[in-house]
Amino acid sequence: MEKKSGVSESRRNLLKGLAMLPFAGSFSIFSSAARMLSNEQGYLTEEAKASLKNLKGVLPKGKLGKHEISRLVMGCNPMGGWSHSRDLPYVGELSKHWHTEKKMKETWAIAEQAGVNFCNLVEFQYKTFNEYKKETGSKMMNVCQCSIGEPNDRLKPVKKAVADGADFIYIQGENVDGLAKTNAIDVMLKTVDYIRSQGLLAGVGAHSIKTIHASLDVGVRPDFYYKTFHHDNYWSVTPAENRKEYPNYPEKRITDRNQWNDNMWDQYYKLTIDTFKSIDVPMFGFKVLAAGSIPPEDGIRWAYENGADFVCLGMYDFQVVDDVNTAIDILGSLGKRERPWRS
Repeated sequence: MEKKSGVSESRRNLLKGLAMLPFAGSFSIFSSAARMLSNEQGYLTEEAKASLKNLKGVLPKGKLGKHEISRLVMGCNPMGGWSHSRDLPYVGELSKHWHTEKKMKETWAIAEQAGVNFCNLVEFQYKTFNEYKKETGSKMMNVCQCSIGEPNDRLKPVKKAVADGADFIYIQGENVDGLAKTNAIDVMLKTVDYIRSQGLLAGVGAHSIKTIHASLDVGVRPDFYYKTFHHDNYWSVTPAENRKEYPNYPEKRITDRNQWNDNMWDQYYKLTIDTFKSIDVPMFGFKVLAAGSIPPEDGIRWAYENGADFVCLGMYDFQVVDDVNTAIDILGSLGKRERPWRS
């Protein structure tokens, strides 16, 4: 039974035994004991272990610079509470309450065991993620979903991401959209250069395809893109006549389903497909399920077929194995793509 301190009786006895060992001979035994402790505080639940037995195979990988990245990567929206749940305002709070620090670690653990070796993070997650890596010896890579700072220090968030331990950095889509709308997109030139000066690969995110064009027009050439990428064959989609590249994201409850809803992020997906045919940089398609409105077997396949090199998917712990199996099945049966693989 656990004591109030959170230390089990078995751990107390182990540590007492270590304390009694002669110092000179204790190093190898302590190393073994440390591994035991690490294994004991592993984050795979019994439910997770059972689900992992259903894995269908090995998740394929692609190249990003010198790194091999799983074709399916883990998004961070559910962990942050950004549920994009249309007119169900409680869902975001429910998701945040579900994702305690322990639950985040459990989710990363099952994803890693399922073959996902890359995850999206935002600033508040780094403390927990770094603890997870130290406690488990995890090799999972991360990309910081970052922002541009205030005019007096544009690079402040990026510098913080470097200090936190980001393996890759990209500037988040809505943030870059804002720069494009205000004709300030050229700040991305110095941002990309700074990220690379730190020995990291730099990415550009976007919801609007106009943002991608604006960044190219000023000479931004990132190492990878994060682009919203989904079709429009689902019930709550914004009608075609009401779509625009930079919708006004409402702060109040949505009451008119015919106006923009917060699960339509690629307003003109055919333009996205056409644009990326001529871009030879790897592209991560994200929001491919339109915030859960499109079934995984549909949205993931569509994204790969139409040019995504990687799919970024927000997943709860209990969804991970099913989503990985779906990606394995799709990638194993995928025909020739019109856009060549760029990774």
